[in-house]
Amino acid sequence: MQKKAIKGVANAAKKIGKNIKTTKGKIIYAVVLVVVALAALLIGSKLGYWENPFSDIFGTKQTSAANACSVHYIDVGQGDCELVECDGKYMLIDAGENGFETVVINYLKSHKIEVLDYVVASHQHSDHIGGLSEVLEAFEVKNIIMPRLTKVQIPTNSTYSDFTKAVKASGAKVIEAKVGATYELGSGEFEILGPVTNDAEDINNMSVVMRFDYGENSFLFTGDAETEEENEILETDANLDCDVLKVGHHGSSSSSGKKFLDAVTPEICVILCGKDNSYGHPHKEITKRLKKYTDETYRTDVCGSIVISSNGKDLTVDYENK
Repeated sequence: MQKKAIKGVANAAKKIGKNIKTTKGKIIYAVVLVVVALAALLIGSKLGYWENPFSDIFGTKQTSAANACSVHYIDVGQGDCELVECDGKYMLIDAGENGFETVVINYLKSHKIEVLDYVVASHQHSDHIGGLSEVLEAFEVKNIIMPRLTKVQIPTNSTYSDFTKAVKASGAKVIEAKVGATYELGSGEFEILGPVTNDAEDINNMSVVMRFDYGENSFLFTGDAETEEENEILETDANLDCDVLKVGHHGSSSSSGKKFLDAVTPEICVILCGKDNSYGHPHKEITKRLKKYTDETYRTDVCGSIVISSNGKDLTVDYENK
């Protein structure tokens, strides 16, 4: 209907032109044609027939989608995997156990991701890095952040060996997780809060703990940090207060100490764990403890993958199994 209207105006202008005999009339006719052409371009762009040629000049391109931020807690069974998306930049934290690499790769590809700006290996247990080897092969990766382990702490299994080979082959810049280091992800920023020391006997307590801020909203990622590492972070006087907490160690009673939660004061908690897992995660004492801070706790074993979106002020929660 709109296309016919534009064509009709143009045809009418042509008929007028045939009846114009004077030079002055021809000039007026030319001006009319220019006006019609501009009107057609502007109307067409509004209707979506072609891109608005003036959008760059007047800054009318839509940027709301690019400014959005979302954190995806991907269901990888009894393992961890989070994707942070901000202004078209991406950070992947862990990739679950061996056997879940296809789940992670397909999830990323379904979101049209080709480049990962950051990959964070929270620590070197297989339920966190098991799927990372294949992810590093499937995508261009710019930076890899992970804790530096001592010789005593380094795992001797094939999962870790495959991971280190994939890291070297990726060509990505390898960054040691250092407390206080900050990095930009789009218009968001994340800060490394742990590990504070490198002498932990259990490498759960070597987990990369970090806080991501976007506008007024904040997200805390804790890997498998237990109360030992939580207390070390508390001693640094780091700002732990956040809106969304990724509960440590799949909701184990060895994590989420009261002092730590008092500093975090989460509004939303997310627990990544497998359905009917043999560890009994999340432990009942932890789910009961979390209720003292929030009524909103989401679990991947119940909800499937969970997505929390932010506009810089408000948070929206969506999940797979509704």
